[in-house]
Amino acid sequence: MSISCNAVQDLIVLFQEKTVSDETRQEIRDHLKECRACRRVYREYAHLNQEEYHPEPEVKYIPEPQYGELAKRIKKRKFWKHTVVTGAFAVCIGITVLVTRAILRNER
Repeated sequence: MSISCNAVQDLIVLFQEKTVSDETRQEIRDHLKECRACRRVYREYAHLNQEEYHPEPEVKYIPEPQYGELAKRIKKRKFWKHTVVTGAFAVCIGITVLVTRAILRNER
């Protein structure tokens, strides 16, 4: 359930006084993390009441790998996969040739 900006701005006083339920408090926190306008209203209210504003710790943004990086990784994995399969196939052919020669020598 997402809470609207109007509801958050109406509840900021109660939020500051810690008189809202834990569930509502968490929804307001989540909204304040995402909504710049409501954060500004919250800061103004805190400043008017001469209370310190203690924002929630910011979530550190970790960029996801770009498409080019992912493509390189996938190509590298496919290259090694194809190399191993090709090598295994070549070994099988070599063994087959050796076994066939041995069988043909024994028949003479």
